[in-house]
Parts: sequence; C-alpha cells; structure tokens
Amino acid sequence: MNRKKLTALMLSTVMAFTPAAPIVASETTVHSVENAEDIAVSSATASKKNGWDSSKKYYYVNGKKVTNVTKTISKVKYHFDVTGKVVYKKVKNVYYKINSKGKAKKMNQVETLAATRLDMYGGNLKKAFNWSASIPYTANVKVAKKTPGNYGIYGFQRQRGDCYVMAATFYWMAKVSGSDAHYVKGYFKKSSGKGAHAWVEIDYKGTTYVYDPNFQKEYKLNGYKLKYGAPKTLKYIDYKRLN
Repeated sequence: MNRKKLTALMLSTVMAFTPAAPIVASETTVHSVENAEDIAVSSATASKKNGWDSSKKYYYVNGKKVTNVTKTISKVKYHFDVTGKVVYKKVKNVYYKINSKGKAKKMNQVETLAATRLDMYGGNLKKAFNWSASIPYTANVKVAKKTPGNYGIYGFQRQRGDCYVMAATFYWMAKVSGSDAHYVKGYFKKSSGKGAHAWVEIDYKGTTYVYDPNFQKEYKLNGYKLKYGAPKTLKYIDYKRLN
C-alpha cells in the first residue's frame, strides 16, 4: 500500500471513532422562549377584568361577574342580583335601592329591615327564605292595615307571625334582592272546603315559581321554588297578586 492510501485510511479510521459533539441550543434561543411564555402569562392575567365595569352596575373579580351576593367594596356594602347587577347599597348604615338607570334612592322602613335581614345571610335568598319559614307561628296577627308592608314590618321586628307575615318577610327580602317577586293571597284546597293563605311568586325566565314559607314550616316539606301542581305541594286556588 502506498503512502497516500495509508494516510487516507488512517484519517478515515480516526473520524469513524471520534464521538460527535453534542448539539446545544443557543442561550439566546432559550431566553427568547422563556420571555415569550412570560408575555403570554402576563397578557392572560391582564385580560381578566377586575373591579367595576364602565356603567358602574356590575363588578368583576378575576374576570367573573359577581352575582347573587352581598359584597363589601371600599367600605360600602353592595348587593348584586342573579344577573350581577347591583340593586342596593349600604353607606354609613343607610340603605339605598338602585334603579335600572343607576340612580340611588333611600329605602323605606320595611325595605331597610328586609335588606338588613338579607345581609345577615350574605345575600343568599334561600337562607333568607329558611329564616322566614323558621319564625314561631302566631295566629291572629293584628296590624293597622293588612298590607304586605305592615305584615313585613311586624315579622322583621317581632320575628313571629302567621302565613301572611312569613310570606311578607320573604317577599320583601326577595324584592330588595332584585327578584321579580309578588305577594300572593288566596286559598288552598282542604279535604273539606278551603283555607285562607298567603305565599310569594317569583317570575324567572318566563316561569313562575312558588315560595311558601308557612307550608315548609307546617308540613316539614320543601317550600322553596316550587311549581304549581307539583307533587307534595298545596293545591292553590282562588288567588291573586297584590302587587
């Protein structure tokens, strides 16, 4: 074998047994990817809305609208309805109801009592209903005039009453919470004849629901958010809304 061929063979052998150098990503490339991830996270966080919207009617926390709750914001207590709209506020122990245009008006006596009681349950309407259904029963309640307002004041102040009082206390709490609530008087069918009664209706998304605190108390059955004619409920007859 001549010298040229021998030299070529030796070079080929050396190259065959020389390990390949590992491929290392450039430091610049790694930093670029990390920075891109940081920017993406920052953008996602920034996109989550917090605080009041431009109309000052809705409040957001981490991008979610606050709904169906009482919440204190900057020392002012607000109640947000099921849609998230603020419907009343408490400033320095005075309650104000807020209309659809955002204007505030001082609540009257029964509305203030209702809002105060509702706030005790964090704005939770079902817990408020259970309170109305839990007050001791007192027959033959005497009020100056048999109106939902007078019955409500009686119930909130004395924390006892009959079906008219129980229904009135829940009606006012539902009303100030922003629900489309109505006080109803009528009768329920008995095995013989009928009995005078009062309850609450709430219209929601085209459906009317019944809320009957006295029924829940007397029969130990659910009286919250019922439908007329449902099993294990009263047969309501000859009734009408008073408002």
